Amino acid sequence: MGGEGRNAADMEVMFDMSKKEQGNPSNNYKKLHRRVKQDFKVSTNKDIINLERLRAANLVIFAGPREMFSSDEFTAIKDYLSEGGSILFLVGEGGEGKSNTNVNYLLEEFGMSVNNDAVAGALSFC
Repeated sequence: MGGEGRNAADMEVMFDMSKKEQGNPSNNYKKLHRRVKQDFKVSTNKDIINLERLRAANLVIFAGPREMFSSDEFTAIKDYLSEGGSILFLVGEGGEGKSNTNVNYLLEEFGMSVNNDAVAGALSFC
């Protein structure tokens, strides 16, 4: 699972799309998808999350999930992490409340949480 001693071309990054993620590698994450694809194998998951599927990747990206995770899915994610897998959770403005997800249930077990607010800069960019 971990990347120690492995060639980057042998490593896989998986974009999860099973929770109607805001960040779609075919649309608004197209540049990120292209960049990652230059150095790594890239896949997309649209099926129910399970440990076997997660194990296929070294990094799983959840780019703004907009549906609830089941307890079985959280168990699979925790098992994947305990085996050395890596996960990146991105949540949009408004956090869980606006996205209708329960990602904090998992994140809080690792001492993190997503707030239901937004970060605004002092400058406005048009």
